[in-house]
Amino acid sequence: MIKKLLFTIGFAFCVLGLQAQEYLLPTTLQPSHNEHNRVLMRSVSSTLQLPFIDDFSGNSQSPDQQLWTDRGVWINNTFGINPYSVGVATFDAIDSDGRHYDHATSQPYIADYLTSQPIDLSKADKNSTYLSFYYQPQGNGNAPEAADSLVLQITSGNGVWTNLWAMAGTDLATFRSNVLHLLPNRPDTLEFALVMLPISEPEYFTEKFQFRFFNYASLAGSFNPSAAINCDHWNIDFVYLNDGRSAADTVFYDIALVEPAATILKNFTSIPWSHYESAINTENTRLNIHVRNHWDRTMKAEVRIRIKDIDNNVYLNDSVTMGTINFEGLLNTNKLYAYDDNPIVYDSRESATYLFECELNTDKDELISGNNRSYTYQHFGNYYAYDDGTAENAYGVDANSAQVAYLYTTYKADNLQGLSICFLPSNPVESAADAFSICAWENNNGKPGRLIASTDVVRPAFGEGQNQFMDFEFSKPIAVDKSVFVGWQQSSKLRLNVGWDVNRYSQSKIFYNTSGEWLPTSFTGSLMVRPIFGHMSTDISDTKYVSGISIYPNPANDILNIEGADTDCRVSVYSPTGQALIRESGNSINVSSLQSGIYLIRIESDDQSALLKFVKK
Repeated sequence: MIKKLLFTIGFAFCVLGLQAQEYLLPTTLQPSHNEHNRVLMRSVSSTLQLPFIDDFSGNSQSPDQQLWTDRGVWINNTFGINPYSVGVATFDAIDSDGRHYDHATSQPYIADYLTSQPIDLSKADKNSTYLSFYYQPQGNGNAPEAADSLVLQITSGNGVWTNLWAMAGTDLATFRSNVLHLLPNRPDTLEFALVMLPISEPEYFTEKFQFRFFNYASLAGSFNPSAAINCDHWNIDFVYLNDGRSAADTVFYDIALVEPAATILKNFTSIPWSHYESAINTENTRLNIHVRNHWDRTMKAEVRIRIKDIDNNVYLNDSVTMGTINFEGLLNTNKLYAYDDNPIVYDSRESATYLFECELNTDKDELISGNNRSYTYQHFGNYYAYDDGTAENAYGVDANSAQVAYLYTTYKADNLQGLSICFLPSNPVESAADAFSICAWENNNGKPGRLIASTDVVRPAFGEGQNQFMDFEFSKPIAVDKSVFVGWQQSSKLRLNVGWDVNRYSQSKIFYNTSGEWLPTSFTGSLMVRPIFGHMSTDISDTKYVSGISIYPNPANDILNIEGADTDCRVSVYSPTGQALIRESGNSINVSSLQSGIYLIRIESDDQSALLKFVKK
């Protein structure tokens, strides 16, 4: 399972002033890391050769096990702000399962490690070997305090690690002004600092050279247990070790996608598939492509987009091209692509999932080619969503009987069945959680009006893995014509720590109430609360397990084999929330395109079916 369920905007409780009951917390969990606490991946069988390059642009949430031995950091597209390229490695206070480390305390302790596999430097030039990387504190997460530092160490392979570089924690604003020296209206939008470090001591030029990053983190403290969530974030990008370099080797022949293409939807990130037909002309708009040219001169690249219907395993188009574009040197460029016709057409399925593939094609070899591709899934299930599915922060209100309401305007009259909510665990897990009720209110001119439903819930629930949504059902369906407020009322002042997405903006629709008056939220972003319409179950919920069918290996890296089923059995792979990702037939499927995490696999033939769980490394 991969880490990082959460993140909060910082220790907001220190600075909110008049609205001090509403909080955004960093998703923080922290360990005082001892060597025996580390979670290691399988080591490769041979020593790596130069060059060593990783810009974390692969389609996985775990570090590449061919390059790294640890899996504590989280590879993601949401925590870095204007990074080198798509994908960064984020260090924080939680482990690879999204939980606080056992040794986490309010005092700084070592949390995440990222350790290279052994690298052969025995034949490298001692006068021109450099290790470089980009880093950024906080990003979209929580600012590390001065003692919550990021450290880089090296070893010759003798078990002795030596500090090579370290940086004290700071907030992003200070980093921008004091380290990057960024000015208003600057032309260059890269917001990561480049570090260039020579490796020159003879003792390190062995066949077993290694380097490792680790971070110190510290929890909020015991004074408020619901404040102890994930925190102290650092992001790194484009780690590059090679000889034949110099201290001036800071400009790279590389053009890269900076982030995956944005969703095709205009107002939401997802809508119920049964509502899509009524929303086509409003929601389908255009794709935004974000590209950075790292060379100091103009580079040409052709931008291609393909859309795949995952359920039917077909592409809607062979390829759509934006043409060949000149990208200016050392600059970020945003390009919008507008479709002539709606590419996604409604049909009678209960749900639908589409994959948007974006690719840059150049006529010359680049230093890194993997960052020329990005993938965006667009799922239509049984819910509306404003958020992108990743919590950078945790939201809460610390007042008895506090209420939080979230406005959704629908495209079709339907029955509201329940809410899907992403909760972030505190330290210790669930210690700050208390009973609450899911609620629905009428829309009274843009503010919550009459309470129309309230159903008691025992406690928040947490899924297996990061950013997991859990479903809560109303006692009876609620008829919704055009709009409704949904949310919760809590029974104590302990925060529920609901996921908060800082990359999507729906704050104008969020209100909270602690004293009889509904107030707009003071934070920017989207609350990870989704209303469920039509039916509660997913399209895989009725599948029953049949003995005699098994899968291997589990965990799987690329090929997942099926035993005990017909050779032409139908195979579907789903996310834990029921999103269809792969549909194929046969006794083996390739799962290498999936990000690391937990998935469900449905296996069907004429006379048997099974629903199993597997882990993608």
